[in-house]
Amino acid sequence: MIESFSFLFGFGFSVLVYFRTIHSANHPPARKALFTILSTIGITGMVWLCGVLIAHFLKKLTLLP
Repeated sequence: MIESFSFLFGFGFSVLVYFRTIHSANHPPARKALFTILSTIGITGMVWLCGVLIAHFLKKLTLLP
């Protein structure tokens, strides 16, 4: 559950980054696409991995079933 929430949060934050910075940037479309792909993978992946790490330690401490 924590993993799913962190993945969705990371993906939502990636969408926010796209609309706040990449979409309005003055770059060619190919560069915008590259920035979008790299930032989505990076942001979503890091937030998801943090969620996996948190869930792992909460399960190890028996705070989660």
